[in-house]
Amino acid sequence: MNESELETLVALVASVKPKGVLEFGVNTGRTSKAILRHVPGIQCYQGIDVLPGYVTERLVQRKEVPEDPGHLARGDSRFHLVLSAQGSLDLTAADLQRCDAAFIDGDHGRRAVEHDSRLARQLVRPGGIIIWHDYHDLGNVDVREVLHEQAAAGANIQHVKGTWLAFERVAG
Repeated sequence: MNESELETLVALVASVKPKGVLEFGVNTGRTSKAILRHVPGIQCYQGIDVLPGYVTERLVQRKEVPEDPGHLARGDSRFHLVLSAQGSLDLTAADLQRCDAAFIDGDHGRRAVEHDSRLARQLVRPGGIIIWHDYHDLGNVDVREVLHEQAAAGANIQHVKGTWLAFERVAG
């Protein structure tokens, strides 16, 4: 994620004044750390990732599986890391806390994007926001295709011009 995207992401998260945030695909924890540092009022930040050795659906992401997930945010007492063999694919809404903002940047294969989107919609409170990364037309991930299908089915997903971010405000 480039610097302007990170700033845009922080602003989108801050726009809902979240007490709880959920991040799918924490990787090193760089994004988590930035959001925790720059968005006031966060009480709980849940980060989800996979155990080392996980094989992503899309080849382009295979080098992105972290060896030490979330290490950059680990020092913040509000940060809680959820690790499992298949990351979010092993989880249901009962395994996580409700939140006001969700950032989806995990496995970008169709199955995971659909699962993470469904899970986020179950967990984000009315008035909250869901944000996806890697919304682009390079053809090496499934994010854009899945989001277009969801928009065609009625989801109000917006692209942030000049970025690889898309978002949906949860009706309140």
